[in-house]
Amino acid sequence: MLHAIHHNKIPRALFRGNEDSLTAAVFERLRYLPKELLHHVINHALYRKIPGLDLYQMENMEFWPNWDPSETSNSIKVEPDIFIRTPKTDVIIEAKRYDRYQQYSGQWRNQIQAYQNEYGEEGKDLIYIALGGIHELTPSTLEVSGRSYLIYKSDWSQLLQAIKEVKINLEYGANLLNTNHSILRILDDLILCFSMYGFSTSDGFDRFFPPSKINFIPQSLQILKTWTK
Repeated sequence: MLHAIHHNKIPRALFRGNEDSLTAAVFERLRYLPKELLHHVINHALYRKIPGLDLYQMENMEFWPNWDPSETSNSIKVEPDIFIRTPKTDVIIEAKRYDRYQQYSGQWRNQIQAYQNEYGEEGKDLIYIALGGIHELTPSTLEVSGRSYLIYKSDWSQLLQAIKEVKINLEYGANLLNTNHSILRILDDLILCFSMYGFSTSDGFDRFFPPSKINFIPQSLQILKTWTK
């Protein structure tokens, strides 16, 4: 589908302004990466702000789950964009297409309340990420049913930059890591996704990136060596 759109076999106008298709195009491919790379990308897109983020132990990534709307302003269902489960934490990602004040606290509150309806008894920590639709990156604090939650924020451009940096790092370290070319193909497709949705994907000065600055944690490098044998 991605390459059919890229080569104008399917009209781009049907997809380019749609936040759900962008979310699916990007996160479907992110979940194909080794979990350590997924963690690295999300963590860097959020400026390493989230203590306890453990996506390298991801158990499941679900798109648009249907949750109980009790005690929310919704009447039928509550449907966050991405729901990720790990052994210690759960992660909600609410994505918006454009950075035009599209995110709003009422939706965050509804989703956190619906999460509590579904999973509150498990007692896990919840990480909430607002992706896109923001005007500043400072986390917000939101109280829901007597508990305080931090709303972490990033935008699509930061996510794209994190993906590009991973690709450059892997290309510089290909001999060191015995990198499987399938990882680079996934990263190429991710960058193509962003290009099709109007984001600038040129490397610019990113290519002037010395191998000494490869910054994966040692555990990730060891796992990548195993993964690519």
